[in-house]
Amino acid sequence: MKKKIIIGLAALAIIATTMTSCGRQGDDYITLHMWHIFGDVGRGEPMQEAARRFEAANPGVRVVITTEANDPYKIRLRTISAANFPDVFHSWGGGWLQSFVDAGFVADITDEVNAVLHLTNPEMVALSNFGGRNFGIPYIAASTILYYNTEIFARLGLSAPQTFSELEHVANVLMANGIIPFAEANLTMWPGAQHFVLLSMRLGGSDVFERANRGEIPFTYPAFIRAGEMVGEMVNAGWFPSGVNGLNWDTGQSRIMFYTEQAAMILQTSAFLGIARNENRDFYDSRLGLSLFPAIEGSPGQMTDILGGANTFSVSAHSSHPELAKALAIFMATDPQLQQTFLDNGFVAARTGLNPPDALVATALDQLAGATGFQAFVDQALSPMLSDTHRSTVQGLFGGTLTSGQAADAMQSTFDEFGGDFL
Repeated sequence: MKKKIIIGLAALAIIATTMTSCGRQGDDYITLHMWHIFGDVGRGEPMQEAARRFEAANPGVRVVITTEANDPYKIRLRTISAANFPDVFHSWGGGWLQSFVDAGFVADITDEVNAVLHLTNPEMVALSNFGGRNFGIPYIAASTILYYNTEIFARLGLSAPQTFSELEHVANVLMANGIIPFAEANLTMWPGAQHFVLLSMRLGGSDVFERANRGEIPFTYPAFIRAGEMVGEMVNAGWFPSGVNGLNWDTGQSRIMFYTEQAAMILQTSAFLGIARNENRDFYDSRLGLSLFPAIEGSPGQMTDILGGANTFSVSAHSSHPELAKALAIFMATDPQLQQTFLDNGFVAARTGLNPPDALVATALDQLAGATGFQAFVDQALSPMLSDTHRSTVQGLFGGTLTSGQAADAMQSTFDEFGGDFL
């Protein structure tokens, strides 16, 4: 019996696939396991609903979704065998995904991605392209944004800083009025790393990490050393809350500081738009401003050099139902109903050509479209060993347990021992 795999209205004519298989085998369903990291209502629930639509279009198929928090998810995937990999799994592309590709865990989905390339963001697709082949498709795009409380800024006569000198002025005025400049929670290490990465990019150019990862410059390059020093100076000046490394982004500790006006700024990914929209709609509608991390005078990096990435779906090379698994991954990335729902909930959809629901989401999309340079999130772009060292050394900078030189030496030592992956 031949069965049509239907993967989305917009892409149906292009990539619907006919496979020789019955949806049911006796009384059994064909079960596809899909893992991702989003349990929130703005992303998790719409994906559940999309999975039900995929099932309805493919009778006899059942999609079982498992969600887990970011860091435990990474650990889980790194410690299971290829045979136990889910059929479809969340990824970020970059060196993190490439390590699984090199180990033979990930299916090549180049043909499927090429069929829908016109529907999605090419910068995000490139993050999962290795050796000219695609091993993932983006379903949500992301970038790091400087968020600020417009009400506090207006009350104190401040404007969004365009240069680091202006940021210093903003921070000093805020502290003089008893307000923490940046809400930050760095227990999971990646939130604080965004400060270090953007400082490095502003000091050394948008490609400074790519150059280091290719071995063209060392991780002890002056831009990295100075960025680490600046993180320490910001911590010592009181720009972040006390005990920053013990505060947890996942449980909302930094967001609460921002919502309650204990802090006036937060440096976070564009996912914060959707989170804030669902957690505190009044704040989102009336007090949330968006900018980019400022340029540093006399340095090559530009304010419009973007730090960003993608949430992608990849397919297990060992799936028992590879064509269905590929169809499910493509469906989640291109289904117009799901993708528009992401936008409506405040998240930056990877699919192009959809209408943003409000000015804030439109601004985030415009920032990505106007990027003069692009760096993938470093903890995801680097190889796993180098990423681990990157995150732990930046946490050491925030905690004052490492000097900038020590952090840079640790990165270079890890690179010398394990090498890097293409960014």
